[in-house]
Amino acid sequence: MEAEQLGVGVKERNLGSGLCGFYLDQVKTIVIDGNLFDFQKRCVLCHELCHARYRDTGISLMVSKEETRARRETALRLIDPESYKTAELAYDGDLFQMASELNVTFQVLKDFQKLLVMDKGIIYRTLR
Repeated sequence: MEAEQLGVGVKERNLGSGLCGFYLDQVKTIVIDGNLFDFQKRCVLCHELCHARYRDTGISLMVSKEETRARRETALRLIDPESYKTAELAYDGDLFQMASELNVTFQVLKDFQKLLVMDKGIIYRTLR
């Protein structure tokens, strides 16, 4: 597991207040809201692991370079371009059905779609 390789602990807590998870670099720990569905936890874990890889130190709800990078990398890691294409065709672009098929949150799906527009439909797989 990537968290073990990074020496990062993962804990679940009831976070409330709309916060899904966060990474604390000082104690190398990711905290995920235990009330989330499994597919949501998967997306949050991937996102927070990105923060851990880069040793991001701030918790910010505002858009920052670190947050933008984490969202981009999460979308690229969790959505395979061919699977996206298949889901988009199968569900005629219906976001709910596509997200369900791809096992991701709406946010991750929207971030991936934003990358498609920015990259003019070409996703460069640089994260493997």
